[in-house]
Amino acid sequence: MMVKQPLIILPYASTSAVKGPELSDQDKGLFLTMVCDDDGVDRPICVHFVKPRAFRKREEIYCTGWHVKDVYDTVCEVIDSDWVSELRKDAVPGWRDYWVMRHFMIYVDSFGCLEVIAESAALDEIGANKI
Repeated sequence: MMVKQPLIILPYASTSAVKGPELSDQDKGLFLTMVCDDDGVDRPICVHFVKPRAFRKREEIYCTGWHVKDVYDTVCEVIDSDWVSELRKDAVPGWRDYWVMRHFMIYVDSFGCLEVIAESAALDEIGANKI
């Protein structure tokens, strides 16, 4: 049974976004960025997914309760992920167990649900300042 374990709570509500959310796939990883209004002050947020192996995004209209519950403005890790198992099975046998592959989920207002298979996830202040 897949369980979602909370890891990172966004410091500002995505409902207060004044710019973004934007997703960018770069050499250093996958970045989810936005700027939120905090009582008149623009606050950048950047979630950095390190060494992403795969990602998928659902627009809000296609999200079920599973895609929202526990992950609204929260990065969770999906434990015992079917998706990780599928990717490992499809990989070349010599590389199947080589990479750290963790399944992360986050739901962001006006963006939808983002799922990422990556080594790790973190709030990235440096990336947030590049918005």
